[in-house]
Amino acid sequence: MNAHPSPRVDNVRQYLKTLQRRDAQLKREQFEDKGKDTLLDGYDEEQLERICESLWAHSDSSPECHFRTLVDQLLSHYMLARGDNRRSAEISDLHTFEFPGEGPTRCMPLIFTTRGGKENQHGRLETGGALRHRKPLMCMLSALAFYLLFRWDLTDEPLPDFGRRDAWYRIRLLKSSGRGDRTAMLAYNTQLDWINKAFEYAGVPSKKKTHSGRGSGAKMAELKGVPDDETRRAGHWTQDQMNGCYLNSLPRQFMRAMAGHPIQMGCFEIPRAGVAPPDELLSMIWPGLDAWKGRFGPRVGQVDDLAAMGFTNLLFYLREVILQDSVALRKRFPSSPVWNHAVFQHKAYHEFAARMEAAVDVVDGEERPSRLAMITQAMPELAESLHSIRGDLKALKSTVGTVAEQVQAQSVRHAHFHHLLTSGSVTLRIDPPPSPPKPRPPLALPAAAAAAATPATGSCYTSARASLEPSLAPSLALALAPDAQQAGQLQEAQEPPRYSMCRQVKSVERLWQEWTVGLNGQASVSALDSRWGSRWRAGRQRELQWYSLRLEVIREIRRRAKAQRSSEEQAMWSLHLQQQQMGCSLDRLCKQLRAGRSGNGRQAGG
Repeated sequence: MNAHPSPRVDNVRQYLKTLQRRDAQLKREQFEDKGKDTLLDGYDEEQLERICESLWAHSDSSPECHFRTLVDQLLSHYMLARGDNRRSAEISDLHTFEFPGEGPTRCMPLIFTTRGGKENQHGRLETGGALRHRKPLMCMLSALAFYLLFRWDLTDEPLPDFGRRDAWYRIRLLKSSGRGDRTAMLAYNTQLDWINKAFEYAGVPSKKKTHSGRGSGAKMAELKGVPDDETRRAGHWTQDQMNGCYLNSLPRQFMRAMAGHPIQMGCFEIPRAGVAPPDELLSMIWPGLDAWKGRFGPRVGQVDDLAAMGFTNLLFYLREVILQDSVALRKRFPSSPVWNHAVFQHKAYHEFAARMEAAVDVVDGEERPSRLAMITQAMPELAESLHSIRGDLKALKSTVGTVAEQVQAQSVRHAHFHHLLTSGSVTLRIDPPPSPPKPRPPLALPAAAAAAATPATGSCYTSARASLEPSLAPSLALALAPDAQQAGQLQEAQEPPRYSMCRQVKSVERLWQEWTVGLNGQASVSALDSRWGSRWRAGRQRELQWYSLRLEVIREIRRRAKAQRSSEEQAMWSLHLQQQQMGCSLDRLCKQLRAGRSGNGRQAGG
């Protein structure tokens, strides 16, 4: 144990801060590019495809280095792996196993594990994964398969001996060029130079090089609608004990989206994987691999080595990937030396390629999914549409019920008046018209009622003030009734509608619409408050809580309108924009407004 104190005392910290301020000022004086480290610094999906295409196109010279750079860049992009983790990666860090239920195609992802790195100094297990891409050119598994094919079948490097761990555990994934020792780590400068070449080939003006895939991959995932927590898991920006020790921590939605598939489960389909290669062609790729089939596992007579089992299973699957992806890639890059392999000269391969072309429909380098996959992909959207229609029908049913109740109430009222007239309990007297009275000023309604009754010009919303102040409607109805006591009895005889505020309202603008205008033809909350007060929500605790919390937004809109001397609608749009900038839910906004109001009240009281 180190018993010495930390060298970062206050003087050292202050000195480092001084250096940082100096460097920032120096960058400003030298007019350093302000686009560095922003969203502009990196590449998009189209540029990534150009990078892959250029590396394949230039593979006729130094093919091993070009394939190695392709694997390096795709590892950085699809698994968000750091440069040092990629350089130090060994083939024993790779394996595969089947993901059940992913779709009509058998899903065998590439799994990459690390136990050290820049942010992992204590040997914590970190796992990343990549699915097979719909485009062979941009597929991580395809790039790895052709890279290993060239190394172990077209060069002097032999297939590893999986019988002894010390014979293959240390073999590097990204082999150092110009050395006979395949356990030597790739140098950083070599990695940087080849990535620079790839970016120059494709014309990508990225300031970052070895770290570019980590940033650009995360940005692409965001554009594809991947949740933030999935991207954080993929890049290992957060790590807890459960993910690090017990779960595989594989971000399934991130992996699906990055491979060109929908993020929901059940839509993984690779049409070219449906054409099985013949065994005679598979055996021609890494011929010594067949000797290890079934050798590893927990059963009696097998070698108990999980890493060897996982990696050999990966190689057996990559043999299929090579033959299935080669049909499209061979047409696109006919001059690549990888096609000199004997398997692509065999008669059975030409028959297999003809079957592949007849079975797979390729449009712009991407395979068109089957109708079953299209239907599966559309199911979530169809379910959402049906749920919306169901909500509209429920709202329509509620509206029809409210109208029926109003019609029934009017019928009861008319029947009551008819009974009074025909029973003789009411005397109908007709008096001659009196002399014209003196002109009287019109009835002056309070400003709140006038604002509630008169909507703003050019706006579809009305004021919500009527729902927060006493309404004049009951008093006016009683004043116009011939018998105030009978009118009160009639009003009490009517039952208020059982309206429930919409739980699907997620923004300030939609809440304001429900409060002032109404949703789907239903009465607005303001109108319900004016007509029934709190009776329409009485006795329902959940509705009372929901109404009380959403009332905080209406109060805030009124407060802003008064403070800014603007209309309530302008104040509403101001609060709606604030919610979007904060990126918070409506429920959280309501709670923040309530907490702020409570805090201001306590300060005023103190």
